[in-house]
Amino acid sequence: MSAEHPRPPLIARVIRTLSPLIILAWIALVLVVTLAIPSLEEVGQEHSVSLSPQDAPSVQAMLRMGKDFKESDSDSFAMIVLEGQQPLGDDAHAYYAGLMRDLRDDPKHVEHVQDLWGDRLTASGVQSDDGKATYVQLNLAGNQGTTLGDESVAAVRNIVQRTPPPPGVKVYVTGPAPLNSDMQHSGNKSILKITAVTVAMIFTMLLLVYRSVITVVLLLTMVGIELAAARGIVAFLGHSNVLVLSTFAINLLVSLGIAAGTDYGIFFFGRYQEARQAGQDREQAYYTTYRGVAPVVLASGLTIAGAIFCLSFARMPYFQTIGVPCAVGMLVAVAVALTLVPAALAVGSRVGLFDPKRRIRVRRWRRVGTAIVRWPGPILVATCAIALIGLLTLPGYKTSYNDRLYIPKDIPANQATRPPTAISPKPG
Repeated sequence: MSAEHPRPPLIARVIRTLSPLIILAWIALVLVVTLAIPSLEEVGQEHSVSLSPQDAPSVQAMLRMGKDFKESDSDSFAMIVLEGQQPLGDDAHAYYAGLMRDLRDDPKHVEHVQDLWGDRLTASGVQSDDGKATYVQLNLAGNQGTTLGDESVAAVRNIVQRTPPPPGVKVYVTGPAPLNSDMQHSGNKSILKITAVTVAMIFTMLLLVYRSVITVVLLLTMVGIELAAARGIVAFLGHSNVLVLSTFAINLLVSLGIAAGTDYGIFFFGRYQEARQAGQDREQAYYTTYRGVAPVVLASGLTIAGAIFCLSFARMPYFQTIGVPCAVGMLVAVAVALTLVPAALAVGSRVGLFDPKRRIRVRRWRRVGTAIVRWPGPILVATCAIALIGLLTLPGYKTSYNDRLYIPKDIPANQATRPPTAISPKPG
């Protein structure tokens, strides 16, 4: 029986030989896409897509109504609400009239103003019973969620901000379009917080496992390179009009990139340390690691990318916009995991950088494996029962597309939803 080890895979040998160049190539790519391409959030704002399903009967009816009445050709509308501490008087009417003139003077962003409070015959229909609140509906240019739609919301808010209301009167801008715009801005702002909290948690857990600050820092550095590469390439494709983006796609891409990059790094580092502890030398442990882990990473990554890509066939733009960007980001994560991580492992292993700092305990896991082999049926039933506990909450689940429930209460459009609830139009 031959004691010779199997011939190392060609790809593994090439990566080990060219490991410094591979590391530099990925760093160079990250620098190029970071410096030459706008950030992913900026590209998302410039190339965002409408989140309204254009084939939905209600949306089609809205567009048809706007076309027939020559009011608007978009599904974007906003509400301006005036609320006074006392019944709205002549000063509020004068302010309102000036505000209507300013809005009509911006036809690029405001396509139609439904001025009912300015007409005595219809004023009571949009005024609260106590006379302290009223509203006006605006049809804006650009569909909800698109770049032009967000610009129109910003234009309306600028007009309101530069026109101070009389004392005791507050003015709010709300409605579906402002709410959608604020939701995107809120989502983009939360990315940095999500990333920081996630990295801190991962750093702590990995430090407890590997007991080496250098190992953990290097692993997270590779995760950072993978995430930056994925974000940069997706931003480049979006900037080139190859794909469209939404705040949901951007947030999921970041979370997915961190999770996948960390997992794949752990696969390589963990298998390498197991091989070293088993008595293999550093080079042999490297090849053992690549031979065992690379197929798993490739299969896992392609499965996830394919599953996410299927979302592009969904009818709802909320899900449809996630498919292609996140699938591309996942493929980039796989490419980094199969090249950069082994290259860093090859360079670091030459100086013993990734050798285990403590002996890995396998006795406990051996007992678990033995129990599974001896009693597969009972263990399967027990684990399925535990997994099904989550189904106990299913009867209480209620589907809701009310975006106000899922965004911060302190954003402008959400704050403005309180006054309209006080408005109860008088019966005509």
